[in-house]
Amino acid sequence: MNENIKQVYNELVQVLDNEIKIYRSLLDVVRKEKDILVSAHLDDLSENNKAKEALLIKVRSLETQRIRLATEVCSKLNLDIENPRLLDIAVALDNIEGEHLRTLHSVLDLLLKRIHEFNKQNESLVKSALHNITGALKAIKNSLDENPVYKKQGKKVEGKTSSGQLVSREA
Repeated sequence: MNENIKQVYNELVQVLDNEIKIYRSLLDVVRKEKDILVSAHLDDLSENNKAKEALLIKVRSLETQRIRLATEVCSKLNLDIENPRLLDIAVALDNIEGEHLRTLHSVLDLLLKRIHEFNKQNESLVKSALHNITGALKAIKNSLDENPVYKKQGKKVEGKTSSGQLVSREA
């Protein structure tokens, strides 16, 4: 491998290492999010969401760098620059560098799968909570609807109803 490719390769590996660190942190945050959702501590959830958003911003930046560097390596190795893939680069490189890229790719792939699994579980928890809240709100609404009272003749009793008011105006 010539020095020009080696330099870009090293930068790519550094970006991938940073991505792995960020994704590990993101996995921890998503795991914590699940615990928070189960325990229903909304203040903690807000703080956790801020941390997750900060990590996602870092990931986007690193992802842009990774694509740029992978494209540059692909160009120097005469590989497809339209779809730069780490595994394609790994095949084209020497044994040690190629194996290192395959390892980094595997670690990233595993982290992303785990993050995706936790996100699906968290989404399910949130949907369940929303379903329960919606049901409770409907039950409250139904209990506040006017329930007409009928006389023996079958006509409604006219008069003041108190349903639909949660707060009394009396002092």
